[in-house]
Amino acid sequence: MPLYLDDFEPPDVPDDYLRALLRIAASARDQPINPATAVNLLRSFVMPLLAPEHQPFFMLSGAQPSWERLYLLYANLAGASEGRDPDLLAAATLVDRVIRHTTSPPREMSFPQHLELASFERVVTYLGLPAGHPTVQIGGHVLRLYDFCRYCWLPAGAKGVCRQHSTRRVEMATPLCGAATLKQVQRLAPRFAGELTRLVSAQEWEFHESNFSSPILLPPSGLRDWLKERRPALAAQLGQVPSSPARTLEALLQLLYGSTGVHVLEAVAGSVHLLTPITARAEAWYTAWQARPGWGGQRPGAGRRTDGASAP
Repeated sequence: MPLYLDDFEPPDVPDDYLRALLRIAASARDQPINPATAVNLLRSFVMPLLAPEHQPFFMLSGAQPSWERLYLLYANLAGASEGRDPDLLAAATLVDRVIRHTTSPPREMSFPQHLELASFERVVTYLGLPAGHPTVQIGGHVLRLYDFCRYCWLPAGAKGVCRQHSTRRVEMATPLCGAATLKQVQRLAPRFAGELTRLVSAQEWEFHESNFSSPILLPPSGLRDWLKERRPALAAQLGQVPSSPARTLEALLQLLYGSTGVHVLEAVAGSVHLLTPITARAEAWYTAWQARPGWGGQRPGAGRRTDGASAP
């Protein structure tokens, strides 16, 4: 399997990294690229572009290289970037492209198991709260809210993506992430992963440092103040939605899920803390969206008519 770059949209990375991707393709020629070959090519052409302290990310230890281990390399680079380091983000993007484009059509990879869920389960277990596995019905299908789309916080279908970010996109009352196209969310993925790692790690660390008393779980009351402190990007978007303080939760779920928000509210019932990992993903996604480079310059939803159709 060579590197398939026909009809390939160049990633939004600095020129040095784009040239490195082309050198990888040229070096592979028509030869198969298995995980071990991919690691060697990435070490040869991408690793030298990073600062010396970041190059050890490419020194995979232990078991034989696999596509799953390479995707962990992608996640580690994206997480270490904290959504801000352009070299680490570019390196993560190239790892992702090499993984995906050694097959035609591109290989679909699932993001490593969700750190926001693992962190959430540790916190609620300590506090003696139910973790829960809320479900919601969308388009005739019952989906688990925690089976996240790899590109956002919406529940995914069978192929690991939501209806908004699949190749067969379904128009509906648009959630916050719904106006971003599939190509846009694919390009946003490394920055999103970095922001999510930063947010979740910082808040769990705070919880432990506070002797397990810091209010990092979504509360049943005082939600608007909690959002301003814990999810400022979401709070800013919520401020654009007219609602009374008593209906903040309903407004938040409409922002996150569009017309499905009312069903999500029924699914969590009084256990609003179950929304904590969901809002973490949404906060990380929107923070990453705001910090993206100059492609697709509008915020999600801009230029969209109120009848749901795209503006010309």
